[in-house]
Amino acid sequence: MRQYKVICHMVTSLDGKIDGNYFETPSSDYFGQAYENIHQKYNPKAWICGRVTFENHVTYGKQLDLSKYPNTDVSREDFITDTTAAAYAIAIDPSGILGWEQGTIGEDYEERRGQPIITVLSENVSNPYLAHLRAIGVSYIFAGKSNKLDLKLALDKINRYYNITEFMLEGGGSINGSFLSAGLVDELSLILAPMVEGTNHSVSLFEYGDNPFQPGVEFTLEKVEPLENSGLWLCYRLKQ
Repeated sequence: MRQYKVICHMVTSLDGKIDGNYFETPSSDYFGQAYENIHQKYNPKAWICGRVTFENHVTYGKQLDLSKYPNTDVSREDFITDTTAAAYAIAIDPSGILGWEQGTIGEDYEERRGQPIITVLSENVSNPYLAHLRAIGVSYIFAGKSNKLDLKLALDKINRYYNITEFMLEGGGSINGSFLSAGLVDELSLILAPMVEGTNHSVSLFEYGDNPFQPGVEFTLEKVEPLENSGLWLCYRLKQ
C-alpha cells in the first residue's frame, strides 16, 4: 500500500481544456489567482509538473551550455540535497532537457520562490547534464533506464527521501494522463472556468498518449464551492 496520496489540481474550461485561447479572456487572471490560492490552501509539501509546463512557465526554453563539463561517467545514483525544506518543486524530465540555472524556483514565480527543485530522470541522460545539476544543487532521482519512466518508483523514492505524503499533480495533460494510467491519482481538485475553448489542438485535463488506457476510471464528488466570475471549485475522490 502506498504511503502517500496524489491530488491533481487544475483549471479547465467547460469543455475540459487546460490550455488555449480562453486564457486570454478578461476573467482568466482571476482563475489563475484562484488556482494559486487553492494550491496554497492545500499547502502541499511537493508539487509535480511535466517538462513542457516547466519549460513554458519556469525555465522559458533556456538552452544550457554544457561544454564546460567533461563527458566523464557520472554514477546513475540518486543525488539528494536539501531534505528539510517546507515545499519542493518536482519536474518529470526523462531526457534531461530543462535548462535549470539554480537549485530553487526563481523570483519569476513569486508564490513558490525558493522552493528546491527535484528532477526525475531516466538513466539515458547525458553525463554533462548530470554534472550541471550537481553543480547548481538540483536534486535528481532516476526512475527508469529509458524515457518511459516508472512514476510509482519515482514517488516511492521521493516519499522515502523527503517523507512527503501528499503530492499535488499540476499538469500538463500528458503528465496527468501518465499518472492516471499508472493508478496514481487519488483526488481531483478542479477549478471549472465558465469559458469554452473548442479547438482540437488544445490539451485536455488527462491525455493518455502512449500510456495504457484505463477504462472505467470514476471519481466521487466530495465538494462543490462557487467562485467569483461564475466559476466552480470541484473536489473529487477516486471511486473505490
